[in-house]
Amino acid sequence: MRKIAILTAALLALPGLAHSQTSLFDQTPAPTTSANGASELISQYYAVSGGTLYMTAFRPPGQTPTWSFAQSFVPTAAGGMTRYLALTSAKSDLGVPMTAAAGTPSGTVGISRTAGSSMTLIGEATSGADNKTDKALFEFNLPDSYKAGSNIVVTVNCNTTGTVITANSTTMTVAAYTESNAGAEAALSVSAAQQIAATAGDLAFTITGTGLVPGQHVAIELTMLVTTGSGAAHGIINSVRYGA
Repeated sequence: MRKIAILTAALLALPGLAHSQTSLFDQTPAPTTSANGASELISQYYAVSGGTLYMTAFRPPGQTPTWSFAQSFVPTAAGGMTRYLALTSAKSDLGVPMTAAAGTPSGTVGISRTAGSSMTLIGEATSGADNKTDKALFEFNLPDSYKAGSNIVVTVNCNTTGTVITANSTTMTVAAYTESNAGAEAALSVSAAQQIAATAGDLAFTITGTGLVPGQHVAIELTMLVTTGSGAAHGIINSVRYGA
């Protein structure tokens, strides 16, 4: 809305500007509303996934219909656009690359891919009465579509495979941090850990967005804990996405 308002204010200050309007047009193309050469400013808006897309057309005074166009996206407060984090970009807790083998580096998920069939992050396998904790770290900048100060929902699709799993001690935890250009890291508030089911499903975690702005440099870290009473099991992360 702000981008559109600024554009409108600037155009209204131009000499000879005689006509402006904001309407939702269902005609294709949008109609020309001035027949006497007066300038025109027309805005169209469309509801899209995550917010509203505004498209503005301006024609300066004169008989020659030379149009200039601009567009902007205004996200909703509920999460904006859905964006997936690349599983292959996950790092260890220390920020170094993972490998195909879970637990290398220590306490880190591994990448498992079968071309044309599957790609997941896998945790280390337990053995008997045991537990394994593996992490995955993602680093990125909040996109331009992010609504400043709004909460960010991180959704992890995950599951376990194996036997004799202790359900209430098999959990996914999400932590989030801001990263400064001076190398300082500060923790953000995130909702509590959740149990990982045997069937693949979404677990949604909310990062409190107070103070965050578009372009903010952040890191998200997943911690997957799998506990067994006997037998063997491991955790699987199928996808990680966020709304901004």
